[in-house]
Amino acid sequence: MVTVYHAFSFGMFKYLIPFFLVVTPILLAGGIKMQFNLRDSILGVITSAIILVPFWLVMIMINNRPQPPTLQVLMFQLLGVSLSEEVYFRGYLQESLGNTMRGVFLTSGLFAVMHLPQLVFYGDWYSLMTFFPSLVMGFLYLQTSNVLPSVIFHFAANILFLGFFAYRP
Repeated sequence: MVTVYHAFSFGMFKYLIPFFLVVTPILLAGGIKMQFNLRDSILGVITSAIILVPFWLVMIMINNRPQPPTLQVLMFQLLGVSLSEEVYFRGYLQESLGNTMRGVFLTSGLFAVMHLPQLVFYGDWYSLMTFFPSLVMGFLYLQTSNVLPSVIFHFAANILFLGFFAYRP
Protein backbone atom coordinates (compact mmCIF):
# COMPACT_ATOMS: atom_id res chain seq x y z
CA MET A 1 0.00 0.00 0.00
CA VAL A 2 2.77 2.46 0.85
CA THR A 3 4.41 1.70 -2.48
CA VAL A 4 1.17 2.61 -4.25
CA TYR A 5 1.02 5.84 -2.24
CA HIS A 6 4.51 6.85 -3.32
CA ALA A 7 3.79 5.92 -6.93
CA PHE A 8 0.45 7.63 -7.31
CA SER A 9 -0.96 10.52 -5.33
CA PHE A 10 -4.59 10.41 -6.39
CA GLY A 11 -6.73 13.03 -4.65
CA MET A 12 -8.52 11.28 -1.79
CA PHE A 13 -6.38 8.14 -2.12
CA LYS A 14 -3.35 9.91 -0.65
CA TYR A 15 -5.31 10.31 2.60
CA LEU A 16 -6.41 6.67 2.78
CA ILE A 17 -2.86 5.30 2.94
CA PRO A 18 -1.90 7.26 6.10
CA PHE A 19 -5.18 6.08 7.63
CA PHE A 20 -4.24 2.48 6.78
CA LEU A 21 -0.75 2.95 8.23
CA VAL A 22 -2.17 4.11 11.57
CA VAL A 23 -5.12 1.70 11.80
CA THR A 24 -3.09 -1.44 10.97
CA PRO A 25 -0.95 -1.30 14.15
CA ILE A 26 -4.03 -0.55 16.24
CA LEU A 27 -5.88 -3.57 14.85
CA LEU A 28 -2.96 -6.01 14.67
CA ALA A 29 -0.83 -4.95 17.63
CA GLY A 30 -3.45 -3.45 19.90
CA GLY A 31 -2.12 0.08 19.94
CA ILE A 32 0.50 2.65 19.10
CA LYS A 33 3.62 3.15 21.18
CA MET A 34 3.59 6.91 21.42
CA GLN A 35 3.99 8.87 24.62
CA PHE A 36 4.18 12.63 24.77
CA ASN A 37 7.02 13.31 27.16
CA LEU A 38 9.63 16.02 27.36
CA ARG A 39 12.69 13.72 27.42
CA ASP A 40 11.79 11.90 24.19
CA SER A 41 10.70 15.15 22.50
CA ILE A 42 14.04 16.78 23.33
CA LEU A 43 15.88 13.70 22.03
CA GLY A 44 14.02 14.02 18.71
CA VAL A 45 14.77 17.74 18.43
CA ILE A 46 18.46 17.43 19.40
CA THR A 47 19.00 14.49 17.04
CA SER A 48 17.33 16.46 14.24
CA ALA A 49 19.54 19.47 14.90
CA ILE A 50 22.78 17.47 15.07
CA ILE A 51 22.09 15.60 11.85
CA LEU A 52 20.13 18.13 9.78
CA VAL A 53 21.74 21.50 10.59
CA PRO A 54 25.05 20.58 8.89
CA PHE A 55 23.10 19.59 5.75
CA TRP A 56 21.18 22.87 5.91
CA LEU A 57 24.42 24.87 6.28
CA VAL A 58 26.06 23.14 3.31
CA MET A 59 23.00 23.81 1.16
CA ILE A 60 23.02 27.49 2.17
CA MET A 61 26.76 27.75 1.44
CA ILE A 62 26.26 26.52 -2.12
CA ASN A 63 23.66 29.28 -2.60
CA ASN A 64 20.64 27.06 -2.45
CA ARG A 65 17.95 28.89 -0.49
CA PRO A 66 15.11 26.80 0.94
CA GLN A 67 11.54 27.62 -0.04
CA PRO A 68 9.11 27.61 2.89
CA PRO A 69 6.33 25.03 2.58
CA THR A 70 2.68 26.04 2.92
CA LEU A 71 0.66 25.28 6.05
CA GLN A 72 -1.19 22.55 4.13
CA VAL A 73 2.12 20.90 3.20
CA LEU A 74 3.34 21.17 6.81
CA MET A 75 0.18 19.56 8.19
CA PHE A 76 0.18 16.76 5.62
CA GLN A 77 3.89 16.09 6.22
CA LEU A 78 3.30 15.89 9.97
CA LEU A 79 0.08 13.88 10.08
CA GLY A 80 -0.13 12.16 6.70
CA VAL A 81 3.52 11.26 6.25
CA SER A 82 5.75 11.48 9.33
CA LEU A 83 3.28 10.32 11.97
CA SER A 84 1.63 7.61 9.90
CA GLU A 85 4.86 6.17 8.47
CA GLU A 86 6.58 6.16 11.87
CA VAL A 87 3.61 4.51 13.58
CA TYR A 88 3.66 1.79 10.93
CA PHE A 89 7.37 1.32 10.27
CA ARG A 90 8.80 1.87 13.74
CA GLY A 91 5.88 1.27 16.10
CA TYR A 92 4.56 -1.76 14.24
CA LEU A 93 7.13 -3.31 11.85
CA GLN A 94 10.27 -2.65 13.88
CA GLU A 95 8.51 -3.79 17.04
CA SER A 96 7.23 -6.92 15.24
CA LEU A 97 10.66 -7.74 13.74
CA GLY A 98 12.32 -7.18 17.09
CA ASN A 99 13.25 -3.82 18.50
CA THR A 100 16.96 -4.60 18.03
CA MET A 101 19.66 -3.37 15.65
CA ARG A 102 18.66 -6.22 13.33
CA GLY A 103 15.07 -4.92 13.42
CA VAL A 104 16.30 -1.38 12.74
CA PHE A 105 18.18 -2.52 9.61
CA LEU A 106 15.35 -4.74 8.34
CA THR A 107 12.75 -2.01 8.86
CA SER A 108 15.00 0.58 7.22
CA GLY A 109 15.44 -1.70 4.21
CA LEU A 110 11.67 -2.09 3.89
CA PHE A 111 11.22 1.66 4.35
CA ALA A 112 13.64 2.33 1.49
CA VAL A 113 11.97 -0.26 -0.77
CA MET A 114 8.61 1.44 -0.21
CA HIS A 115 10.09 4.70 -1.53
CA LEU A 116 11.43 3.15 -4.77
CA PRO A 117 8.33 4.07 -6.82
CA GLN A 118 9.47 7.68 -6.44
CA LEU A 119 12.53 6.70 -8.48
CA VAL A 120 10.67 4.50 -10.95
CA PHE A 121 7.77 6.84 -11.70
CA TYR A 122 9.29 10.27 -11.09
CA GLY A 123 13.04 9.79 -11.50
CA ASP A 124 13.63 10.88 -7.89
CA TRP A 125 17.13 9.55 -7.16
CA TYR A 126 16.97 10.94 -3.63
CA SER A 127 14.41 8.27 -2.79
CA LEU A 128 17.24 5.73 -2.74
CA MET A 129 18.74 7.56 0.22
CA THR A 130 15.73 7.08 2.51
CA PHE A 131 17.50 4.09 4.05
CA PHE A 132 19.93 6.36 5.94
CA PRO A 133 17.48 8.67 7.71
CA SER A 134 15.41 5.56 8.39
CA LEU A 135 18.34 4.17 10.37
CA VAL A 136 18.26 7.31 12.53
CA MET A 137 14.50 6.99 13.03
CA GLY A 138 14.88 3.31 13.86
CA PHE A 139 17.65 3.99 16.35
CA LEU A 140 15.52 6.67 18.05
CA TYR A 141 12.71 4.13 18.40
CA LEU A 142 15.17 1.48 19.61
CA GLN A 143 16.36 3.82 22.38
CA THR A 144 12.92 4.98 23.52
CA SER A 145 10.25 2.48 22.36
CA ASN A 146 8.32 5.63 21.50
CA VAL A 147 7.53 6.82 17.97
CA LEU A 148 7.51 10.50 19.01
CA PRO A 149 11.28 11.16 18.57
CA SER A 150 11.30 9.44 15.18
CA VAL A 151 8.22 11.43 14.10
CA ILE A 152 10.03 14.65 15.03
CA PHE A 153 13.14 13.66 13.06
CA HIS A 154 11.10 12.38 10.08
CA PHE A 155 9.09 15.61 9.94
CA ALA A 156 12.17 17.86 10.22
CA ALA A 157 14.06 15.88 7.55
CA ASN A 158 11.10 15.94 5.15
CA ILE A 159 10.50 19.67 5.57
CA LEU A 160 14.19 20.41 5.06
CA PHE A 161 14.33 18.18 1.98
CA LEU A 162 11.15 19.66 0.51
CA GLY A 163 12.38 23.19 1.14
CA PHE A 164 15.57 22.60 -0.81
CA PHE A 165 14.44 20.22 -3.54
CA ALA A 166 10.69 20.08 -4.07
CA TYR A 167 9.66 23.70 -4.44
CA ARG A 168 11.80 25.01 -7.25
CA PRO A 169 10.36 27.63 -9.62
